[in-house]
Amino acid sequence: MEVVNVKTNKATLNHNLHLTMVIIIVFVLAAISIFTLSGCCTTNDTADKTAPPVQENTNQALITSQPVGHNVDMNPAPLTEDNKVLSLEGYGAKGALADNNLTIMDMLTYAVQDEYLARGEYLSIIDKFGSQRPYSNIIRAEETHLAYLKEVYLAYGLDFPNDASVDHIVVPADLLEAAKIGVQAEMDNIAMYELFLTYDLPENIVKVFTALQRGSESHLLAFQKQVDKLK
Repeated sequence: MEVVNVKTNKATLNHNLHLTMVIIIVFVLAAISIFTLSGCCTTNDTADKTAPPVQENTNQALITSQPVGHNVDMNPAPLTEDNKVLSLEGYGAKGALADNNLTIMDMLTYAVQDEYLARGEYLSIIDKFGSQRPYSNIIRAEETHLAYLKEVYLAYGLDFPNDASVDHIVVPADLLEAAKIGVQAEMDNIAMYELFLTYDLPENIVKVFTALQRGSESHLLAFQKQVDKLK
């Protein structure tokens, strides 16, 4: 009887050990699965937060997320009375390029008008053809450009102009025409800032005009690629 009991106890012990090992393995596999799924969810959440949206609702207010970051002097020397004179010859870049008697106030106003016009033009393209790149990205950049100019206006205690670009917007017939409009708009914008930078300007205005010109050069490349793609 003792032999039988010993064998029975050994068999029971082996069975219990085997069962315990199975349970441990199951728990380990379950923990690994939970950890893996948690990591995937975290990665997806991060990707969702960082990846730019393909389709956007243009009815929502546009938010400028980029800081100005150009070290605008918020206490500059006041503008002279002559440079405060506003005598416009047109609207935006085209007006600036036709103006032979530019004051600093003229330049700032033309710059704001042209950035408003670019934003309005690209919004009209999205409204007609849907939200897509490069227009959705460049609209955000135009918001940032306007923020740069607002800093300058604030530094000099000037009232920032309202957006009156709607009367100057041209709605294109197709996406190729839209891209061509973008090319021409950015070329005019670059030429405008090149003209402004030939004048003797305060350093904080030079910094902002230079930053805006470089931004437009980048936009020009994007629109030119779009033209080449759609030809």
